[in-house]
Amino acid sequence: MNKDFICFIACGEETDPANIIQGLPADKIKAVPTEDSTTTWRLIATQSHTPYIVVCRTRQSIRLGHRAPERMMDYLSVPGCGMVYADRYEEINGNMQAHPVIDYQAGSVRDDFDFGSLVMYRTEALKEAVAEISREADYTHSASYAVRLALSRRYMLAHIREYLYTETETDTRRSGEKQFDYVDPRNRPVQIEREAVFTRYLKKTGAYLPPVEGRIDLREGDFPCEASVIIPVRNRVRTIDDAIRSVLEQKTAFPFNLIIVDNHSTDGTTEAIRRYSEEPKIIHLIPERTDLGIGGCWDLAIRDARCGRFAVQLDSDDLYSGPDTLQRIIDTFHSEQCAMVIGSYRMTNFNLETLPPGIIDHREWTDENGHNNALRINGLGAPRAFFTPLLREIGVPNVSYGEDYALGLAFSRQYRIGRIYDVVYLCRRWEGNSDAALSIEKVNRNNAYKDSLRTLELARRRALVAQGKDLPGIRFLKHQLAHWELARTNHAALDNIRTRRVRLGNNEIVMQFNPARAVSTCAKLDPGSIAKRPCFLCLENKPAEQDSLRIELDETFNLRINPYPILPDHLTISSEQHQPQSLAGKTGRQLPGRLTEWLNKHFAPGYAVFYNGAKCGASAPDHFHFQAARMQDIPLILQWERLMETATLTAEATMTDGSKCRSYRIEDYLCPLQAFITEGTPASDTGLVEAYLHSLPLYPDEDEPRYNLFAWEDPKRGFTAVYIPRTLHRPSCYTAQGEAQHLVSPGALDMAGLLVTPRREDFESLTEEDIQQIYNEVSL
Repeated sequence: MNKDFICFIACGEETDPANIIQGLPADKIKAVPTEDSTTTWRLIATQSHTPYIVVCRTRQSIRLGHRAPERMMDYLSVPGCGMVYADRYEEINGNMQAHPVIDYQAGSVRDDFDFGSLVMYRTEALKEAVAEISREADYTHSASYAVRLALSRRYMLAHIREYLYTETETDTRRSGEKQFDYVDPRNRPVQIEREAVFTRYLKKTGAYLPPVEGRIDLREGDFPCEASVIIPVRNRVRTIDDAIRSVLEQKTAFPFNLIIVDNHSTDGTTEAIRRYSEEPKIIHLIPERTDLGIGGCWDLAIRDARCGRFAVQLDSDDLYSGPDTLQRIIDTFHSEQCAMVIGSYRMTNFNLETLPPGIIDHREWTDENGHNNALRINGLGAPRAFFTPLLREIGVPNVSYGEDYALGLAFSRQYRIGRIYDVVYLCRRWEGNSDAALSIEKVNRNNAYKDSLRTLELARRRALVAQGKDLPGIRFLKHQLAHWELARTNHAALDNIRTRRVRLGNNEIVMQFNPARAVSTCAKLDPGSIAKRPCFLCLENKPAEQDSLRIELDETFNLRINPYPILPDHLTISSEQHQPQSLAGKTGRQLPGRLTEWLNKHFAPGYAVFYNGAKCGASAPDHFHFQAARMQDIPLILQWERLMETATLTAEATMTDGSKCRSYRIEDYLCPLQAFITEGTPASDTGLVEAYLHSLPLYPDEDEPRYNLFAWEDPKRGFTAVYIPRTLHRPSCYTAQGEAQHLVSPGALDMAGLLVTPRREDFESLTEEDIQQIYNEVSL
């Protein structure tokens, strides 16, 4: 026998591994612990000294087929192949039956993919994968899943369409019972860990999407009623009457109807529906086409002119759990302003007695990561309901399996999904139910189809990430600019704004002629003027057209588009509480970094947060706020690499989480800068920052030194916070008379090398000497 492989068998001390696999000599077998942990896989990797290895993780008895290992090694000898698996026979109660498996594709990322009990690896490929996952975490339940995903990024996982072994099947439950194992509450710790594994994979492969924060306008379009329940049906004479009465019993505060798409039934279903012909709520459709699946029937219903604003699912086998189901679903749409709502259901028999596993509520879903984790699992729950305009835009696939999953993936990519975790639906399993017990061929077809949906969805999400389009922040900005004329006009004006570049030593200043900024540059900032005007950063005073996103940190902020922008996608992030503009005493001065982390994670990548002190450019010194802009548009950040080449390390500290925070003095810039750079965390060391701020002058009646501040995530160095110490709010030329006057009021962006002039004469007449004088006067 070929001696180029060895077999690792996961078994307990009480088990002889030679009894698990028949057909292998003892010297080719090694036992390893049963735990699917990183430790176990490191042990396998360190004990592998042959070109190929087999890993067997099963408690079943296995008989190898003729030349099975040799066939596996034949496939692995192909360059680029890292892992192989094969079809098998199963012996159930003494009877042999074929158990084919399916090909692995890009979307085969679910953690329950059936590889069978025997998998062979190219040893060098496996060691690479184990080394990679060892750097990630010490997995307890999911190391094999992490190894497989790591391998799939670099190697082919090949399916051998030959029956290479026989295993004795011990799990004889029907397919309809097995498919819900992943939502069993007893498996929750495993699922949490596997979600973490999969999320890391998405980030490595460029398919991870940040949480969807935006809410949608549900007032779009005109509809004959608020909701339509949709029932596609074919040959369900035994159950259709129950389903119809379940809908008619709904108690709602809004009008609704029931659209039944009767797909050419032949068993009396059509006649059962016609008995309700006098019921005004019921619309009975019989398609002209004869090639529609369940999805095609849904698509026909939602495009009917009588369809309501929301389309709500009810399968012809199932029931709503009570008369309040429809009201609760529509209430969830309005309270969460989401595009899709998914409820929870209870599995029952035909007599409504609970069947295992009982309640399916998909509590693994989180607003933070549910839209990503949806690609790992095989379903999102029921009942499902959709905002009809978006459902019409996306369309329903014309299939009879997986159409709901396809829609869940498409909606979650772009929009928020609302959840109801109480049981609002009864899913009946009975002898005539098509999902109760499926053949292996049908199970394989279903799984291959859902894998293909994931393959397409992963490609779409990678394209979104690569293009930077359709992220939550981009959607928010697009919607705001489409619906707010003032913001749209001023942001569009940036495309044609005049600029000129001025060289000051090693630094290049960009001057901007921006008339819209006169509202800030010329703002009266004396206490009397501020007291007289309503605070434009308080939510109750914002324009009706201005939308906002809540940011929940140690205190609550509201993110809004700046209607008088200096840069594209210019944001204002204001405290929900009206309080003075001061960072003194604010959560250890970690807010700028934490806001930067939030923006990059939840809004759009590549943003920097900046801060104007109350006497350093803030046009609202009475309301605590930050601003944000894209890093690529800020001159200071664009030349940061050059500035760091001559930076002087002034201090270093180890933070409580072990991260190093280093402080640098930057001297080759227009004005003094002090930088604090931390690896791995958005926090700066409070001690280092406070020591620096105490070295700055504190002016009478002010609770913090004068400074501007920038914070961003440097991909090379870590989170960076840069303080720009100030003396004056405005230079002497601001209040000068005649030709000596220049209306320049430097804020953070001006100090970062983008000098804003709202008057044409200032833009055209300022000289290099004038500009240098301005920076000399206002900086410390």
